[in-house]
Amino acid sequence: MTSSKYFTEEHELFRQSLRTFLQKEVWPNISEWEEKRQIPRAIWKKMGDMGFLGISYPEKYGGSNLDFFYDVVFNEEIAKMNSGGFTITQQVVQYMSCPYILKYGSEKLKQKYLPGIIAGDLISCIGITEPDAGSDAQNIQTKAVRDGDVYIVNGAKTFITNGVYGDFIVAVVKTPDKNGKNVVSLLAIDLDSKGVSRRKLKKLGWHASDTAELNFDNVRVPAENLIGEEGKGFSYLMNGLQLERLCFIPGSVASMEFAIDRALQYMSERKAFGRSLNQFQVLRHRIAQLASEVEALKAFSYYCCQLYDQNIYDVKLCSMAKLVCTELHERVATQCLQFYGGYGYMEEYPQARMYRDVRVGTIGGGSSEIMREIIAKMVIDDVAYTKAKGNERTTSVGTPAAISPFTEEHELFRQSVRDFLAKEVKPHIDQWEKEGEVPRSIYHKCGEMGLFGLGFAEKYGGSNADIWYTVVLHEEMARVNSGGFAAAMGAHFFLAMVHINGEGNEAQKEKYLPPGIQGKLIGCMAVTEPFGGSDVKALRTTAVREGDHYIINGSKTFITNGVLSDYIVAAVKTDPTKGASGVSMVIIERDRKGVSATKLDKLGWKASDTGEIAFDEVKVPLENLLGEENHGFYYIMEHFVSERLSMATGAIATAEYAIEVTLQYMSERKAFGRTINKFQVLRHRIAQMSAEIEMNKQFIYSLYEKYAAGEYLVKEASMAKLLGTKLCDKVTFECLQMYGGYGYMEDYPMARMWRDSRLGQIGGGTSEILCEIISKMMIEMKGYNTVRKTS
Repeated sequence: MTSSKYFTEEHELFRQSLRTFLQKEVWPNISEWEEKRQIPRAIWKKMGDMGFLGISYPEKYGGSNLDFFYDVVFNEEIAKMNSGGFTITQQVVQYMSCPYILKYGSEKLKQKYLPGIIAGDLISCIGITEPDAGSDAQNIQTKAVRDGDVYIVNGAKTFITNGVYGDFIVAVVKTPDKNGKNVVSLLAIDLDSKGVSRRKLKKLGWHASDTAELNFDNVRVPAENLIGEEGKGFSYLMNGLQLERLCFIPGSVASMEFAIDRALQYMSERKAFGRSLNQFQVLRHRIAQLASEVEALKAFSYYCCQLYDQNIYDVKLCSMAKLVCTELHERVATQCLQFYGGYGYMEEYPQARMYRDVRVGTIGGGSSEIMREIIAKMVIDDVAYTKAKGNERTTSVGTPAAISPFTEEHELFRQSVRDFLAKEVKPHIDQWEKEGEVPRSIYHKCGEMGLFGLGFAEKYGGSNADIWYTVVLHEEMARVNSGGFAAAMGAHFFLAMVHINGEGNEAQKEKYLPPGIQGKLIGCMAVTEPFGGSDVKALRTTAVREGDHYIINGSKTFITNGVLSDYIVAAVKTDPTKGASGVSMVIIERDRKGVSATKLDKLGWKASDTGEIAFDEVKVPLENLLGEENHGFYYIMEHFVSERLSMATGAIATAEYAIEVTLQYMSERKAFGRTINKFQVLRHRIAQMSAEIEMNKQFIYSLYEKYAAGEYLVKEASMAKLLGTKLCDKVTFECLQMYGGYGYMEDYPMARMWRDSRLGQIGGGTSEILCEIISKMMIEMKGYNTVRKTS
């Protein structure tokens, strides 16, 4: 499924044309090419004739001068051929070697090579790695010494894709500068030159591609084949590697989607123990987890591609995306092979090849370890990588602009909220945690700040602000480092009040919204029951009509604001015979006879009051019914989307804040004579978590954009909440570890943060329930996205 935000009708027409070509010319031949370890040159010519090569290259060289999302389509579709060898041969030419000539080469050099590449007449390769120098480009040994109008090249390159059958190589070499110091430069070397020898390498995977070790023995290369300036090669590489890393990602996502789709198809057909494999819960949940991560990565991928398309140079994000992508690709390939059982190990099934092919992903283009080094330098040491002159894209994409859903007004609001919380909340959190409740006075102050009225109509005292103001509020409340405070505020304005606003009649809105927005009337939401959990259909609290009233009996538990709130928005059974269709929503005032509450003692969220509420013959007027009778289940499902998005937002903001305070601690704490932020194992751990946080944050933002546009996202919101809360658990655990013994002390922030984060995977639908929902929508195609019954 593609995104209309990034792809136009023209992109999709291009996709269909390319897909048709690949299905006809490539798919039927892939197995043969894999066996022969070679792709025939004829396929390059056919692709050139169709205009599939040089998509974003200038027209003067035969290219199409299109935006980068055509390249995204190209990489997605070639990856669906399930041959890493075929995919990499194309990527090496279009994105890893020829861009150096296009961006830095002389016009003569461009005319010499680019038209042939784009026509499919020439094949290129990139030569960085040497037998004794991998990702360390500064340490290469291949020398190019100027001798009149030629360079004399000696040395070797290895692991060179297209090196056996290619026509020329963009080689990284050392050239002596005027002081005799060896500096990094780039040379285009024709591979049929005298003194070039090639040895074909046998690989674990990528069998369709040819991979060579090249030796250069006094090879004479025209001086005009120098790409750019002598000594600038390293900076050129640092720029170019971002595109190399970026092109991995859309293709890898498409490959993962292909693997999951094929696995689901196989699981629907294969039976064991009397039922199809797709009915085993453990496999369903595994698919749900993988699919969620792929969906998040896809959103992150498109975000990074948009940055690149707008000439925004972001080494950190490209490195993060490459790291997360290639490691996830490995897990998807491994797990999908597992679903096939013994058949997955057979070459006639698709997973064996994918399993072999993806293993190189965490090695090529900068290993995972190198990616973590780069990310750590940028996150921990504040290293900034700048773009070399000439690295701008040649396509016309308009003025580069930062891509953020937040306007200047949103950021001004963020600062005002942060200042307010720093003054009125943070200094008192420890006391509220001990007392087990947030005082009513803080609700009043939040009301005065307008924090409770963001999404509500002005006639009730709200500001009718767009959804991004609410996102800002969730993010900033997470930085207070009190899950209890954030939960207490959210239960009031984001659960109880939102239901009244969504399903209530005008009289109910007039009664509850204005004082709620002012913080003078506090609400809570009550769904969960003792031993009922997430199974809303099985609610036991009943509401029986008796004249113009309901008589309510039953109990609710784990209710945030359950003791101190003024009213309760409760899910009740008005027709016990109808399951989900017999659930209704009712407003129950706290002071009604028969309502009682017991405060619960919790592991975390200490600042919020959490109660078990009992209803004993509680008499409630029919006018307190919210919306239509027996429609409550659908109202709950409706609001679960926004609730889960908000919980995902808070979880990721908490994880981000945990990294922030941990980095501060690590910069001050010394062990073995140095600050602990210098220990590589901790740096890499920070880098990995930072990458996962960024991916999930961009995923959540992409969902808010769709939600604000009116899309109903049960599956996607469930994915976001599943991933966000799990990641928050992981990050707080790891950050506590980095504090050592101090992390276990209540005087330091991580003890509370770790306790509080644990509830994320339980509230609002457990991680297990979310996997159930996601798997049902993927496997049985359950239409949760169409259950909305409210406007």
